[in-house]
Amino acid sequence: MVYKMKNLSKTLTYIFIASTVILLVSCGSIIKTIAGIPKLTVYSQEEIDSNIKKAPIENNVIDAQLSQDLDTETIKSFIYMSIPYRTYIYDKNNSLMCYNGETHCGITQLDTLRQSSIKDNYAQCDSITLDTDIDSYLGNFHEITSKIILPKESNFDSYQYKILVFINTDISKDELIEDWNYIYNSLNTNNPETIFIRIWTDLNEDWGLKYGAKAKFKVRKVKDSKGEYYMTLPKLPYKK
Repeated sequence: MVYKMKNLSKTLTYIFIASTVILLVSCGSIIKTIAGIPKLTVYSQEEIDSNIKKAPIENNVIDAQLSQDLDTETIKSFIYMSIPYRTYIYDKNNSLMCYNGETHCGITQLDTLRQSSIKDNYAQCDSITLDTDIDSYLGNFHEITSKIILPKESNFDSYQYKILVFINTDISKDELIEDWNYIYNSLNTNNPETIFIRIWTDLNEDWGLKYGAKAKFKVRKVKDSKGEYYMTLPKLPYKK
């Protein structure tokens, strides 16, 4: 199933392909193809910290979690961003960047980045680029970082490139390390002016959710489409 953002709608669209796993690229984002629709588990803070520790540690990577005072719709928006491993690159002026000005790219372009650089392939997104819709979901760079918990005194003004990667343990399943390494190795410029911010969206009982409960996605077929569906997260399992 290929997950992709539905333009101007806070839903996700996926197309059933097969039970294989494929990685595709959308300018500024990784679209993850997975078999099956994941259910999201509510974890304790200790368990989330343990999940994060399983990911590779790099000098230019910061791990962040969602603030505890977010409303339900904002939490859902962060989760939607995690389904296809959406990855966004911002420049020194916090402007969103796109791959050669195009929204959709192929895996060969991502491989090209491994042999090239962000500077040679990315430019500021224009007003009609699909990925700029992140503004309507979560806001601009400053607004997004205001909704997550970062290390004290974090300051990103000196970085030439700031890369946001949205990750959810249940969506990643057992492929988290492999997928992260692919993203990191493709976009890492070995440049001290590049910083990665991994934003973890695991459901946290500290948000008032019932520990161990599951959040289930709802699927609805798109009218007159060929195997295309809307997928939404109707509700989160809050404590009664």
